[in-house]
Amino acid sequence: MTQFSSLYSGRLDRELGTDDQGLLFTTVRRKSAINEGLQEFADLTECLTRWVAVNVVSDVMEYDLNSTTTIPDGDFVRFAKEDVEYVYQDASSQVTVVSGADLVRRDVLWLDRYHPGWPLSTVSTATRQDPWVYYLRPDEEGLWLGFSGVPTLGSTGASAAILIPYLAKSPVLTSDTQEPYTWTLGTRRDLRVYHQASVHYAAHQLEKLRRDDQASDRQLQKFLGYVARYAAATRVKGGRTINTVKSYFNKHVGRNSE
Repeated sequence: MTQFSSLYSGRLDRELGTDDQGLLFTTVRRKSAINEGLQEFADLTECLTRWVAVNVVSDVMEYDLNSTTTIPDGDFVRFAKEDVEYVYQDASSQVTVVSGADLVRRDVLWLDRYHPGWPLSTVSTATRQDPWVYYLRPDEEGLWLGFSGVPTLGSTGASAAILIPYLAKSPVLTSDTQEPYTWTLGTRRDLRVYHQASVHYAAHQLEKLRRDDQASDRQLQKFLGYVARYAAATRVKGGRTINTVKSYFNKHVGRNSE
């Protein structure tokens, strides 16, 4: 286990070549730089993917991703590579999942251009309607995840939820005994081998206080080495097969056989 205190003191001392925590490399600066390094690593590697399930309110089109009502920990950065999913359960507990090609992401401009009047629902509240498009719309302090058509539950006893995969902010370390990438339910132990990356990033930033650009650049390269190491470790091994959405070959053969 790597404690916060060891990152901003002993480990960072070795990289800076000094144990100064009171003059130039103050404890406050050290802690801030370590936290910045943890966030930068998470941002570049996209290693902190979280899922949240948001209960759907019938006939409600948009949900604010900057609100803790939607994202309880308030740590949304951006969507992850996985798709948003819509899960519907009817009164008989039959479950339908709408995702992938059935729930595509578009922008508001595209919807305005190709589907005029898309925000208006023509379905009665007693009729079930599943969304087929989701979009992201910033508006002042809000970042709204919206759907078209407007999700409508229809029958009494039905329910639905939106499953949102997102890249999260790194939890800020404040206590000396805390471990990086720890939440209420546990710690990402698989990331322990990459904790040193935050030390190199912190040294990269702090060396700027000594106006030592070469030392700062060396530390940055060491940090980026950990980023590359993570990318290599998580890369899918083996070849990848690319398939067409529609089998045009089979369709051609079918016409010739008629």
